[in-house]
Amino acid sequence: MSSVRPASDNASQIGLRQFPSHVLRNLASLFEQTSVTARASTLTWAVLAAILIVGAGIRFWGLGNVGLHGDEETMAMPTMHIVQDGQPLLPSGMYYPRAVAQLYLMAASVQVFGESEWAFRLPSVICGVLLILLAYGVGKRFLQPAWNLAFTAAVALLPEFIVDAQTARMYSFLMASVAGYMMLLFAWERTDRVVYLAAAVAVLVVGLQFHTLAVFAAFMALYPGLVRGELHKVLLGGVAFVAIVAGFMFVDHWIGTHYPDAGEVQGDDGGAGGPQAGEAIPHLSLILLALAATAAAAISTFVVARVAPRIPAIAAGVLIALGLLAQFAYWYHAGVVLMAAGIVVAFRYGTISPVRLAALAAICAVVAAIQLYLLHAGGVDSIRQMLGAMTGRPSVWPLITVSEYSVTGALVLAAGVIVAVWRLAKGRQIPDFMLLMVLGVWIPLLLIGVFKWSVPLRYTAVQAVPFVLTAFAAAQWLLSLRGQQRVNRLGALAAAVVLVLVVNPVAVARTVNPGYEDHPDHQGAAAFIQSLPYREGDIVIAEDVLQQTYYLGRVDYWLQSREAAGMFVRNLNGQLADFYTNTPLIGTAEDLQRLVDRPDRGAIYVIGSGENQEDGRRRARGPGLAEMLESSRFRVVWRGRDGLTTVLMMPAPSDGK
Repeated sequence: MSSVRPASDNASQIGLRQFPSHVLRNLASLFEQTSVTARASTLTWAVLAAILIVGAGIRFWGLGNVGLHGDEETMAMPTMHIVQDGQPLLPSGMYYPRAVAQLYLMAASVQVFGESEWAFRLPSVICGVLLILLAYGVGKRFLQPAWNLAFTAAVALLPEFIVDAQTARMYSFLMASVAGYMMLLFAWERTDRVVYLAAAVAVLVVGLQFHTLAVFAAFMALYPGLVRGELHKVLLGGVAFVAIVAGFMFVDHWIGTHYPDAGEVQGDDGGAGGPQAGEAIPHLSLILLALAATAAAAISTFVVARVAPRIPAIAAGVLIALGLLAQFAYWYHAGVVLMAAGIVVAFRYGTISPVRLAALAAICAVVAAIQLYLLHAGGVDSIRQMLGAMTGRPSVWPLITVSEYSVTGALVLAAGVIVAVWRLAKGRQIPDFMLLMVLGVWIPLLLIGVFKWSVPLRYTAVQAVPFVLTAFAAAQWLLSLRGQQRVNRLGALAAAVVLVLVVNPVAVARTVNPGYEDHPDHQGAAAFIQSLPYREGDIVIAEDVLQQTYYLGRVDYWLQSREAAGMFVRNLNGQLADFYTNTPLIGTAEDLQRLVDRPDRGAIYVIGSGENQEDGRRRARGPGLAEMLESSRFRVVWRGRDGLTTVLMMPAPSDGK
């Protein structure tokens, strides 16, 4: 077992110029290098080929089964405009600036295979297959051949990776860009050839035009220098980081110039409701804050009383006290990190008795129970809202969201983190992939949490490959702690077991060959509207205006609450309208009632949505609109193959009630 000896040098002894290198070497000494040198055998290449074939087959299977959904039509409409006149324009005339390279690939696919959902999705599928191959190249840095094949198979089989590959959106391209960037960074780390670093930056800058979230992968440029303790690599990595951020600023500005000014209605923060619960937090006066600080200092002094070295004892005590103070202030994510850091320092240089640790845990539990009671008394009922109130910003919810790629993978990685922290506390080295996890997963997701309390899974796509990679690296490392002989004997079997648990074959079976049982039937709703005999004055309203504009050419109105419409509207001739299609918005019950009261109107058809049905779309509609649509004034005249998408109808006034 290797151990890390605390450095006794200081800046004055080693000299100012040598101090940065000295600090880097001490940082690098914390990490055990896990670079893999084993060469791939013929069997390895054969299994990799089989994984690629299976991954490709799953992605092509049922590719055109269902109509466009989600935001696919946002890509399909500019794609068809490219086919017509070479410009990626939306029906409103707006230039669509996102994933432009993919739009032209989609247009090429349509020109070869004709306009269809299959053709729109083909580039994503091809990129999804490429991602499998890139994953194998990335995994070689940390994983033995059997484990790397298991990781690669996970990328091929994980349901969310399959869904992204079967969707005409940019997320497969985004993940492939991140994987290529990582592979080039590892090549630079291994060879010290700057050309690999330059290529990595170029790949990620290209990834920025697929989605600007790619900027959150920039932190990994620092990994080779930090893990190796080499100052020149840290400096070059810093230059790469700055170049990527500069690329982000340019791309983000260019995209922003093609969007209209911010709409008049501000959207909410994903509907989680957590941050708003912070209003129920009792206000801490200066007197209460002083008492809390005094109590925290006293408790931390008691906890670290038997840590022998004076300076580490002070450092540990301060960290624990700050952690307790953060807990008192309902800032739990900072409190947990600070207290954990204090305990690690204490154990690294001394020890804390189990009794004192238990006392600290009991005090924290009592404080948490009191705070939960106060929040409940203040009107906060749901656990999710309480978590929001007790964490706030930066939100930790994106860290939880990324685990949706694989709950088992998240649990394995969490176990690895716990063991690594314990080893760090005992003065031992921890595996180097833990630093990659911090730079590639934790820090980026916490930064995302600064801007959004709750995010959809697709907004964590940049962290998906590093997350799955470090989960498999953690499983391999935890097994290695049992001894190398055990690894050699059980490695392949353990890797296979972890693969099965990570991908969940039941979830995979539900994902392949997709059908309308899991996808909204926008296409069917449009076909029903087209089958109706048209009468002058009939009005077609769509909840999903983009999908129905693609399938029908146009609709008369977009039905959505003003809050849900958010930043997607602009003032057009005195009326709020969707800026992608220029479709006027019906955002309140009063708007819809005015339409109903028009004496010259024909029948009103409302094309409902099968998406975001967690609450029956009540939140998307808003309370007034939801109640009107659910009343007896509207009746269901068509129901989709998904069982959720409906077309509602209100007869024309001349037809009677």
